[in-house]
Amino acid sequence: MNKFDADNNKILMAIIDAETRHPKPSDGPTKRFPIWNKPLVKVNTIYGHAFGYTHSYGLIGWWDNTGKHHMEWFPADLIQRVKRADWNGTDNEGPIS
Repeated sequence: MNKFDADNNKILMAIIDAETRHPKPSDGPTKRFPIWNKPLVKVNTIYGHAFGYTHSYGLIGWWDNTGKHHMEWFPADLIQRVKRADWNGTDNEGPIS
């Protein structure tokens, strides 16, 4: 049985790439959320998932309206957790959910 999942590998590579672009490297090590427990979040008008965090930043992944996936750091004070009923993001564009 082949347990290699190319899509999940792409996600991991996107996370690693984003970690190298942290806006404040001295903010401490990145703590990642488990794949099965990523909080639903909102940053301004963007709905996404929190993949990790440092002391003052959160790593957020989301799909735009063209189907492209983004993974970027945002200051913690801009990130709001939202309940699933209030979340307007996309779960069905790929393996990130």
